[in-house]
Amino acid sequence: MKKMLTLIAALMFSAALFAPLAQAKTVRIDEVVQDPAAEEAAAYKAWFEANNAKDYAKAMELAKTYLEKFPNGNAQNVAYLKKWIPQIRGYLFNQAVTAGNMGEMIRLGKEALGSEPDNLDYYWVMINQLRAKELYATPPNNSHAAEYGELAKKAMSLIEAGKTPTGVKDFKKGSAQAFLNYDLGVIETRNKNLDKALEYNTKAARLDPAEPAYFFACGNLYQQKYAVAAQKFQSFPEADQQAANEGKPDAKPEVKAALDEANKHADALIDCWARYVALTTGKKEYDTVRTNVEKELAKLYNYRHPDSPDGLQKLIQQYRGGSSTPPQNATANSSVKQ
Repeated sequence: MKKMLTLIAALMFSAALFAPLAQAKTVRIDEVVQDPAAEEAAAYKAWFEANNAKDYAKAMELAKTYLEKFPNGNAQNVAYLKKWIPQIRGYLFNQAVTAGNMGEMIRLGKEALGSEPDNLDYYWVMINQLRAKELYATPPNNSHAAEYGELAKKAMSLIEAGKTPTGVKDFKKGSAQAFLNYDLGVIETRNKNLDKALEYNTKAARLDPAEPAYFFACGNLYQQKYAVAAQKFQSFPEADQQAANEGKPDAKPEVKAALDEANKHADALIDCWARYVALTTGKKEYDTVRTNVEKELAKLYNYRHPDSPDGLQKLIQQYRGGSSTPPQNATANSSVKQ
């Protein structure tokens, strides 16, 4: 009996010892509820102080945080910040442009376009800045080529829909669409995607057939394709090349196909550069480049059309007259040099 009483007393002592722990409530930090009004006031004050200190980048983030957390907060504060954010974003965007910070410019521009997806002005500024400071810089900088491609395509769709950038005098839809396609072709050329580059360059030339640069680039692209095709043809045994060149019935199909491919690219090259010469003749700023083009063009034309010594000049003259239809002999078949 005495042992039993001792055991009961021990259990009661244990219960008394642990009772305070059993009754206590553990409170997690995230369960502490602040006064919503005070929290909102503190968030607005933080923005106000950053803005007052002209730390606009910090103030911008604080303003966005305030609106995200208190979208239905103080009506005056909410309304003011909704107007303030686009204005200060535009200010920061212009600062990035002035500083040549293309990454920050793109970030702020895309953020602005998130709420104004059809604002062509943002696209136009970014496009022209990237063209001048990266795409056609010396040496070229392809850091934001992918972003440029996205911007250019969207800008083209807006221009096609009838939008024009603010403050741009004598804006021409066709010319704008042309140089944007040309730029996309330049990017694809640098990425070694010649077929895609030609696709964009062809669109550019159709949209603005008076611009020599598009036909010069067209010739360069076909020159690269011709070189590859000619090398493939020349990799076959000399006897097979000769049979294909002479059009013999027993010429191997794969050799004949390689010859046809090379000749096709040679004729396209001739056509592009004949147009370039036609457009630049008499314009001194093109003299140096045109002289080099004329030399290469004459060699290739004479090789492709040995029986038509005056054919090239006739072709150039026809393009100077505005014709888009090449003479019949401009695509005549011939052989590839070995």
